[in-house]
Amino acid sequence: MKFSLRRKTILLIVGITTIICVLAFIIYYQGVNNLMKEQFKQRSTEIAGVVAVEIDTEKLSNVRNAILDVYDHADNKVMSDQWGTPAFDAYISQFAFVEETEEYQTLRDDLRRMQDVLDVDCLYLSWIDIENGCYIYLIDAAYEDACPPGCIDPIFLDDATVLQKDPSLIVAPNITNTPEYGWLITTGSPIYDSRGEIIAYSAVDISMNDLVSQQNRFLFYITFAFLAMILVVCLIGIIAVNRIVIQPINTLSRAAAQFEHNKKVFSGLNISRKDEIGALAASMKQMEEEIDGYITNLEQTTGDLMSAREQAEQMNRAANIDALTKVRNKRAYDVEVKRLNESTQPYGLLMIDLNELKTINDTYGHEKGDISLVTLCQIICRVFRHSLIYRIGGDEFIVILENDDYEKREELIRSILDTFEQNMRDDSIPPWERVSAAIGFAEFNPKKKERVEQVFQRADAAMYKTKRSRK
Repeated sequence: MKFSLRRKTILLIVGITTIICVLAFIIYYQGVNNLMKEQFKQRSTEIAGVVAVEIDTEKLSNVRNAILDVYDHADNKVMSDQWGTPAFDAYISQFAFVEETEEYQTLRDDLRRMQDVLDVDCLYLSWIDIENGCYIYLIDAAYEDACPPGCIDPIFLDDATVLQKDPSLIVAPNITNTPEYGWLITTGSPIYDSRGEIIAYSAVDISMNDLVSQQNRFLFYITFAFLAMILVVCLIGIIAVNRIVIQPINTLSRAAAQFEHNKKVFSGLNISRKDEIGALAASMKQMEEEIDGYITNLEQTTGDLMSAREQAEQMNRAANIDALTKVRNKRAYDVEVKRLNESTQPYGLLMIDLNELKTINDTYGHEKGDISLVTLCQIICRVFRHSLIYRIGGDEFIVILENDDYEKREELIRSILDTFEQNMRDDSIPPWERVSAAIGFAEFNPKKKERVEQVFQRADAAMYKTKRSRK
């Protein structure tokens, strides 16, 4: 029975789909795991909220004030990590009278009743000292190893940050895994008095050890089963794909790698299958013959195109360069204006006009006048090494200051003025090289809807103002 490549591909897809199903199941498991954690978080948040609403706030306020009064006046505050030490016992003993009060015992009994009804590991009330970064236990409903009043635990940094912004925010659920308690989710909620002020925080601890154990066992069995399935599917798929697809394709690939102009490589292949790969081999044989003809024509055409491209690039560069000074010309400036009109970044235009060009031409000749223009251009290029420079008229140049040169515009303008002054005083060079120029500067402000032409007009006006004042 003959199988088309399409049918063979379907078999391959079936194998790949099996693997994808395994991945999908793993993703599903992760999703269920996250969902169960979210349910625990929601349940703990609801329980903390119920405790915050049901607790007697008047009694709690009295108990809290008594504990905080001792806490505030304690000379040595000892953290719970020193539990059982003489220093810790001495510190906690200062709060012993609070446990003897009727209000404390009533509140503790109420918490224990809620703890039993809600079936949670532990309920407790605390106060948060944000300034010193610690929790202060007020009442702990645990039946064994309960934290006594005044016991101090360090606060989590994230909790402190949240509470500094808004103390009324519910303390976010926090899942921990410690050697002492295992997997535990802890959630807090603010408790308000009749005036709407926070007097304490209710907190609930719910053990997640059973959930984690069940998940780990489930994950182990599922992982083992699917690893075996994946191994079998992969082996079958690799063998089938190798024989059906990979080997013929590799034969064609090797032939393609050996292909050279006027060298027959596909014609010698012995692939006569009546499926898509057989059709592909026949097409490649035909393609080989056609490519030989195309390459011959392409080589000739490519040579012609490269020659034409080089000529076009040379003409384009020449069209944008001033023949005398070798900087960009007016045509190139007009192109740059279009870019600047679309820019939102600040820039400046510096107009520079050579002084006394007519006098130099009349006195020494136009050849010396050209030398003056070249000398001026060289000075501009030395000072504004990182800016675009254009000759836009006979003796007029414009510099576009952007980025770093724009930030240093005042320093650069002072530098070119100083250079002009030094150049004019240099008696060792000919008169037509002792050049100076009138300058005018204008800035583009992105907040104003100006076009380049308007900035240019302001720079041009400033330049002519300088020229008139010099005369």
